[in-house]
This record gives sequence, C-alpha cells and structure tokens, in this order.
Amino acid sequence: AQKVKKDVGDVSILVNNAGVITAADLLSTQDHQIEKMFEVNTLAHFWTTRAFLPAMMSNNHGHIVTVASGAGSFMVAYCSSKFAAVGFHKALTEELSTLGKDGIKTTCLSPVFINTGFIKNPSTRLGKILEVEEVVEALMEGILTNQKMVFVPPHLSIALLSEMLFPERAVALLKKLTNAKFDAVVGQRSTQ
Repeated sequence: AQKVKKDVGDVSILVNNAGVITAADLLSTQDHQIEKMFEVNTLAHFWTTRAFLPAMMSNNHGHIVTVASGAGSFMVAYCSSKFAAVGFHKALTEELSTLGKDGIKTTCLSPVFINTGFIKNPSTRLGKILEVEEVVEALMEGILTNQKMVFVPPHLSIALLSEMLFPERAVALLKKLTNAKFDAVVGQRSTQ
C-alpha cells in the first residue's frame, strides 16, 4: 500500500479480488487450508480497504469492489469465506452511508464458475462456464452504474432469491438440476 501511494498517489478504485480455494469437503480440508482461505478471501479485504480508505474518505471519492462468489454448495470453508466477504461489503456500505461518505461507492461481484484454471474441470447443466472477459464487462458496467450487487450470470440473483422464497425441498431439487461440479477430493485429507 505504501509503495502504491508513493508511486501512484491516492487510489480512487480498489478491487479486492485475491482468492484461494481448496476444492474439498469440510472433513477433507486441513486446518491450515481453512485459515488460508479466510486470510485471503476475507481478511485481506479488511487490510487493503483500511490501507486505502482514509484517502478516499478525505476526498469523499472512490469505489471499493468486493469479489465474492456465486458458489453455494460444497466446499464449506471456501463458501463461508466468500459469504463473509459479502457481509464485509454490506457492512462497509452501511458504515460509509452512516458516516455521510456518499462519494465512496461500493460494488460486490458474485460470479459462478469462471474459466480461469482456479478450479479443475468445472461443469454445470444450466448455464455455462464464464469467460473472464464477460465477468469483467459485467463488473465494469456495475461500477459505472453504481450497482451494489453484480451477479454473473444475472439470473443468479433470481436463484439466490428463490432460496428465501421457496421451500427447502424445492430449492434442493433446483440445485440437483444444475448439477454443478468440478474435480475435487471428497472424503480424503487434501495435501494442497
């Protein structure tokens, strides 16, 4: 942060996009892997935002992007760390509003599988695996139009809303229909 401030000056947009994943079920994920996912996927948002927010607040200008995930099942540690990132975004948005810092905008990006090599062989029956460019375009549109939440694909927002509106059995059936999957270690301790 100090090097960026020295070399570039005040930062007006911060994209918290670091992420790590262990593609395994809860019992297969080692303690250090859980800690690393929360350190990178959640706590890093705190540290980078705290480093650059003071200048944004002084100028009452800036934009903070939180990259979360549309992953909703399997990989308890990863999904929990990204759910915490959504909570960070929502609480930060409210805090800035309460402080009267209406010139600092916030956006949370929630994509599904992206073809980045981050996970191996992702597939789903509904929709497609996203390309980086289409996620970037959706995020840029969200930033330029000050959207609080950007879901990629957009129908993901409807799926998340259905979890609140429909009975649990109906939601479970919908999840089975999507058949989202990727290569992961299940039931064995991972060594990543």
